[in-house]
Amino acid sequence: YVSHGKGGHIWDVDGNEYIDWWMTHYSLILGHDDPVVKKAIIDQVEGGHHFGIPNEPQVRYGEKLKAAVPLLKKMRFTATGAESTQYAVRLARLFTKRKLVGKSVGGWHGGNDALTFHMSHPYSDDAFYNGISFDYNDRKSLDEMLKNHGRDLAAVIVEPVIGAGGGIPPLDDFLAYLREETASRDILLIHDEIITGFRLRYGTAGDKLFGSEPDLLTLGKAAAGGMPLGVYGGREDIMALAVPGAKGGRWVGGGTFSSHPLTMAAGIAVVERLYEKRNEYDRLNKMGDSFRARLNEMLQEMNAPLIGTGYGSINFISYLSSALDKPLRTPSQLGALFNHKQQDIFQGHLMQEGIFGYHGLGALSFTHTESDIEKTLEGISMAVQKMREE
Repeated sequence: YVSHGKGGHIWDVDGNEYIDWWMTHYSLILGHDDPVVKKAIIDQVEGGHHFGIPNEPQVRYGEKLKAAVPLLKKMRFTATGAESTQYAVRLARLFTKRKLVGKSVGGWHGGNDALTFHMSHPYSDDAFYNGISFDYNDRKSLDEMLKNHGRDLAAVIVEPVIGAGGGIPPLDDFLAYLREETASRDILLIHDEIITGFRLRYGTAGDKLFGSEPDLLTLGKAAAGGMPLGVYGGREDIMALAVPGAKGGRWVGGGTFSSHPLTMAAGIAVVERLYEKRNEYDRLNKMGDSFRARLNEMLQEMNAPLIGTGYGSINFISYLSSALDKPLRTPSQLGALFNHKQQDIFQGHLMQEGIFGYHGLGALSFTHTESDIEKTLEGISMAVQKMREE
């Protein structure tokens, strides 16, 4: 059990210190206990911690987000990412009058029934969820899905960098190709930027880094620095259907904790701080890229059955059942070789070495240091050696 955190480190109730890679599900890009964000939350508590109706911090935060992400012509707030992706899909179905939704194998878009298909048991039956899957970076797989189901697809939802599927970025302009192919068929494209938004750059990654401009997008995590947040928004004509009473019904919910003033206040502080640090993203991403390069070189020298994947500050380490027979490109490749049992044992050894990661590893913050990188590599080396001795 965690007792407290500071910067890129956490401490448990027994006083043990860990380098934190999980960083609250990738949310704390500014680190634990950031003084500016903390002050913003405390100041808002003194003025009223919740109202359940439109509030002044909500308007200010919306204006900040719109300035940072011009694609958000209109937006709405929720309390979770899962709600935001659910509502984005609901609007896409209403707008196109189609039911089917496409997504990548291994793509995690929250625990809502609209998007949990093709993850693992019991969520493997695509038909039950009115969903169909393709393999990220596999144009043949995407083309086949569009050929067979294009007329029925309301939308394709995708993370610019696949999160739960191993931190796999788009290769060979795959995301731009996906945008072209969906647009030519009047299929809406939803970018799930709940992980990548404000993490890889100031604003969104799909359009600015990978050349794909979506119709709708979702945000969360880093955009509010660890406070409960979901955002969905995009084209004005689609978002018009989110207005209560549009087309004769309420198609999205309000939510008891949506636009929570504490989250809005934290979000304002986070976005302002990240704007000040916008030129530091390059350093942070290079730190992550360098870490993975050194990690994989070390693992190869040790002949260890693990691989480091990711993009920029997003990092994964996966324990494999056997070696890759060709360069890693798709989530399906990684999923077929992923050894769940050994992965759990490996992460337990990492904790004993003072390294805390989850679901592979996690993400760097602006507060992590080169010393943290060195200690992490040393800890991984020790964990591998201990597993060999067992």
